[in-house]
Order: sequence, then C-alpha cells, then structure tokens
Amino acid sequence: MIYQIDNSDKNREYRCRSYEYQIQHGFMITADNYGTGYSGTATRGMGEEAIRKKMENINPDKFKIRKFGVSDVIGLTAAGKTSFFYVDKDRLVRFNGFFPRPQSGTYLILDEGGYQVAGQKGTWLVSDEVEVDGQRFVQMRSEQTKNPPPSIILHESGAFVTQTALGFDGEATRKMRAFMQGPKPELLHHQKFFENGTAERAKESGTEQNYNMIDGCVNNAPKKPRRIGGRWSVLDRLHIKQAERRQKDNAPRQEQERSRKS
Repeated sequence: MIYQIDNSDKNREYRCRSYEYQIQHGFMITADNYGTGYSGTATRGMGEEAIRKKMENINPDKFKIRKFGVSDVIGLTAAGKTSFFYVDKDRLVRFNGFFPRPQSGTYLILDEGGYQVAGQKGTWLVSDEVEVDGQRFVQMRSEQTKNPPPSIILHESGAFVTQTALGFDGEATRKMRAFMQGPKPELLHHQKFFENGTAERAKESGTEQNYNMIDGCVNNAPKKPRRIGGRWSVLDRLHIKQAERRQKDNAPRQEQERSRKS
C-alpha cells in the first residue's frame, strides 16, 4: 500500500516535506492525515527499496491522490506483519504507529521506536510494559538525544496517561487506575439544578420552557400582579389566572392519583 497525505487544507504545508521536518513541526504521520494512493501485490522477496524504485517509475496517473514522492508512506505486509516506511529524499525511514489504534497486537511494540505521540515532541521508544487490572500500559522513552523530556506512560490504546521519572511506581499505578475509571461524566444542565436540589426546581422542571425561568413561580407566573406606571399589570393578572385555572383543572387528577396509591 502507498499512503499519501490527503488533500485537506490543514495538511497542505506538510506535503513533500522531509521526515525530520514533520517530526520537528509536530505533524502526525498517521492514517488520520493520509489516504490510500495506490495498492498492489509485490513479488516474493521484494523489499521496500525495490518497491520505492518501482513506484517512482509507475505512470503518475496510476495514483489516486498525486505522483509518488517524498512524504508518502509505504506499507509492506509480509508473513502477517505490516511495516511502514516514510519516503524521504535519500532514504526510507522505518517507523511505527501509522495506525493509531491497536491492530491485532502490532501497536506499541516493546523495544521498538519511531512512535509519535499526540501532544508530545519527537519520536518515542517503548521501553517497558505492565498489565494493570487486565489492561496493558507501556512506558515510552524519548528518542531525542539532546535534553530528552521525561518518560511517559500510555494506555494500550495510545492514550496519554502521565509522565514518569520512576517508571511504574506507586504514583504511576494510581494514575493508571484512575485512567481506567475515567472522569465523572459531565452533568446535563438540568441535572446540575437537581443536584443543588430545591422543591421549586423539582416542581417546575417539567413545566417551564427552560431552566432560566425556574424562580419558585410555576410557569414563571408571579404570586401577585405588579404595579407598573400606576397601573396593575394586565399580563401578570393573566398569568395568575392561568396558573389558578391549571391548578383547579389538575385537582381531580391529583385526587385520583392519591386514591389509586391508597
């Protein structure tokens, strides 16, 4: 498979760039930013260098996105394992993590490097692994040789968990377990009102148009008409009458409910 940077505007400046440029500028060399440009079957024993030469001599019209060249990715599958190579100007760079989600055990391989991590600079090597409550976590070490950042811990899905200076110590384990539990779901707007809890909110929640109108007066009707400009508010009196009529109409139904429960 030949993968090529897609045609989205956000990826325009990264096309035909070197591997070093992509890493330095934080461009993620993953399937999320690439599309399939070509697919075919290689002859037995054909390696990545031979495939590159073949692609360079193929008619450009054979590619779905653009002519084969720098910034493309070669995906070569042999014996059930897929390897990925970034096409640089004078070399092919083998790397990992092109598919950011686990692919039948081929993701985040122990003792292998060339991984990018979203939100982190440079490339990373999987230096250790541990299982916590049935889920796999890996420690990754930066491949940056000058002033490398601290190691990090990722969940098997590739999600960032925490930085670590002491590997899988007690603090790291606590954060891994907290990661598995996940954050408390954000309460819906009306649930926040109920958690604060007042009789007015519970009473009005099913009748008001929105929660900005919950004020202790059902349907936002005032308890008594206001005097505006020397005159009693006609609108307030109308709201009061409507509320009284609804209360009167609901009385028989409420009585039936009480009788049924008794």
